[in-house]
Amino acid sequence: MKAIKCISIVLILLSISCCVNQKQKDEEQIKATVQNFWITVQNDDEENYLKLVDGSEEYRLAMLNQLHYLNRNYNKIKSNIESKETKIVNTNELGESKKCVEYLFIKSNSTVEPLSVKLFFYKPVGYNRIFNVQI
Repeated sequence: MKAIKCISIVLILLSISCCVNQKQKDEEQIKATVQNFWITVQNDDEENYLKLVDGSEEYRLAMLNQLHYLNRNYNKIKSNIESKETKIVNTNELGESKKCVEYLFIKSNSTVEPLSVKLFFYKPVGYNRIFNVQI
C-alpha cells in the first residue's frame, strides 16, 4: 500500500515538473520569435517577415505595409524595445486562449496616440510563428 502511494506521489511530481518545463520551453520559443521579428523589422527583410507571420500569404500587401511602417519608425522605437523585458501574457482577445506580447510606444510631450504593437501566438500554429500582428 505504501509503495502505491509513493509511486502516485512520484508520478504527480513528475507530471508537474513536465508542465513547468514545457511552459518554460514555450516562453523561450516565443521570446526567440519576438527577437527574430524585431531583427526582421530592423533589416526590412520582407521574405523572413512573411515567413514569421502565419497566413501572411493571403494578406501579403497588408503585411508588407506593416513591415515598412515599423521599419521607418524603428529608430524611434528601438530604445523602448531594447529596454523592455519581453512579457508574455495569456489573452482571449482573438477568441480562444492565446499568448500575447505587447509593446506600447509613447512619445513624450506629444498629443499623438501611442503606437501599440501586439504579437499573438497560438499553440496549434506553433510558437515559432506569429499568429497575428496588430498595430
